[in-house]
Amino acid sequence: MGVPGRLRIRRLLVAAALGAAAVVATAAPAGAHTVGGVNATNYRTEIRSVTPATAALTIRAIDNGARLELTNSGRHDVVVEGYDGEPYLRIGPRGVFENARSPARYLNRVLRNPAPPPASADPDAPPEWVRVSTGSTARWHDHRTHWMGVTDPPVVRSARGEEHLVQRFHLVLHVGDRAVQVRGDVRWIPGPSPWPWIAGAAVLAIGTVLGARTRRAAAVLATVLVVAVAAAVVHAVGAWTVSSASLGKRAGDAIPTFGAVALGAVALVQLRRRGIRAAAPLLVFAGLFLGIAIGLADLSALYKSQLPTDLPHALDRLSIAVALGGGLGVAVGAGLHVTDRPAARGAPVGSPPGSPEGAPDAPPGTENDSHSMMQG
Repeated sequence: MGVPGRLRIRRLLVAAALGAAAVVATAAPAGAHTVGGVNATNYRTEIRSVTPATAALTIRAIDNGARLELTNSGRHDVVVEGYDGEPYLRIGPRGVFENARSPARYLNRVLRNPAPPPASADPDAPPEWVRVSTGSTARWHDHRTHWMGVTDPPVVRSARGEEHLVQRFHLVLHVGDRAVQVRGDVRWIPGPSPWPWIAGAAVLAIGTVLGARTRRAAAVLATVLVVAVAAAVVHAVGAWTVSSASLGKRAGDAIPTFGAVALGAVALVQLRRRGIRAAAPLLVFAGLFLGIAIGLADLSALYKSQLPTDLPHALDRLSIAVALGGGLGVAVGAGLHVTDRPAARGAPVGSPPGSPEGAPDAPPGTENDSHSMMQG
């Protein structure tokens, strides 16, 4: 297979890279798996007051308002009321318990559109306590403390660029024989414009592709790939440290980052040992993985205000933009160097495709002409 065949392979790989990026970019990101397992949002849940204040009791919103966390370090149990005023949770020195007869136990298993509770759930029945943890901290979804609508409320749709109070909430806790009132609100906080970040990612991607067409292509692709992998790691660290999930759940959410690091390392080793043509397919896959599984998966963080990270928001958005632009740039740039035959040993890593030793291919017929002259 000659030059036309090589060109076909390059074009197919470049088209595959662009097509995969376009498909994921146009998909709705709300249901996508994010790097940290929690989606960015424009809704902020805040606890405004706990009355009367109790030193042994702390409660806060976590996971961008998707859950509440209550810690009881005192000697008395704290009982959380469910939606019908029934005992729902009990947190104390003996651990965390759920009331099996509470409808809230079943309604809170999913964030939105919960199924009806079973017939055994009766808020008027005596509680049946089931221990779910031996610790003193309970974490649970509570539909009173987040916006449950599939679409944004009318007040938000009428003015998306302004801050709005969406809803207030009220929870009742019982500490011994004393009632504690917890009040808070859910607010819409508009996010920033994503276009500066998208423009920066596009500039990085285009610059990488242009650099991949020069004699320093190997150095350009290696450098951008290292920077993009480092950005993915920074982004994952911010999501890891803010997460309240178990170690196993956080490790599962970090699988895309582990995959990006592993693919990037293998591609870089192949690039160093065998040159750019041999490493080009691996570079394409590593770049696509970074751009899609890291950059596009968390694209909503570029235009949402509430990010699931411990990093400064500007740094988190920068890491996403670098993973997106750098990954897709490496994928397309490496696709230009994919050939239908392996590189010759000793070929310089920046050799243009079709030139095993870095020199242009010999014109057709040259070898036969030389042989004829030698015979003459």
